[in-house]
Amino acid sequence: MTDPGDKTLDLSGAKHDVWLVKVPKYLATQWLNAPDGMSVGKLRITKNAGRAEVTYSMDKNLTQANSSEKFLATDHKFVLQGTCGQSLAVFSTTSGSNQKGEKRAMEGRVVQKVDCRPIVSHNYMQLKRAQMIEASKPQRTTKQLAEAVKTVYKPVTKIKEQIEYDAMKKEKGKKMRVDKDVLQSILFNAFEKHQYYNIKDLQNITQQPVPFLKEVLREIGMYNKHPGHRHMWELKPEYRHDKVEEKKEDSDDIDSS
Repeated sequence: MTDPGDKTLDLSGAKHDVWLVKVPKYLATQWLNAPDGMSVGKLRITKNAGRAEVTYSMDKNLTQANSSEKFLATDHKFVLQGTCGQSLAVFSTTSGSNQKGEKRAMEGRVVQKVDCRPIVSHNYMQLKRAQMIEASKPQRTTKQLAEAVKTVYKPVTKIKEQIEYDAMKKEKGKKMRVDKDVLQSILFNAFEKHQYYNIKDLQNITQQPVPFLKEVLREIGMYNKHPGHRHMWELKPEYRHDKVEEKKEDSDDIDSS
């Protein structure tokens, strides 16, 4: 009985020589969709000036089984590339029961890397044409609406994080440090009401230590040094939901607070 944690590797198949073949996507799809036990084609190996020439012909039954494909390249040539000095092997894993664990085996040693290329024919050209037409179709289309879309979102006075934070603050006291995500949500909610805040106002709203508050503000906000809103914080452009300039009386209220 094999222990579930056993790392033993079955090397009985190490003596087998295997080819590592790269095939076109459409051909791989046909092979994967072929019924169990069906022949997917034949290989023909010939010698030409001492060099091996390999061709592959797709089985007619395979093309009939995948009749949804109107055009299929049935004839291919194998371009042998060797291994370029690489040491490659094929391994397999077989999931067993909980008692036996997973079995691992070496199925063979790669002795040849092969590139399977279609032989140019009428069917192949029709296949490429169909693929180009399919690829040129837009992934997204425009749909004309008969009536205006009614939004399902309704404004709320307090977001979920704010409600949870208020309840926690009442229970455990003021200036309890919260998670960064919660503080960001509170700040975003505050900046939806006003564009500019000074640090004192934000501390009163969040009830957080100033160093921690400034740390989070540096990530999502900007500190103004220009006249008009000097020494005040605002959100960075990428975090703003509404870029409409606030009314002057709102800013005056904050400045006077």
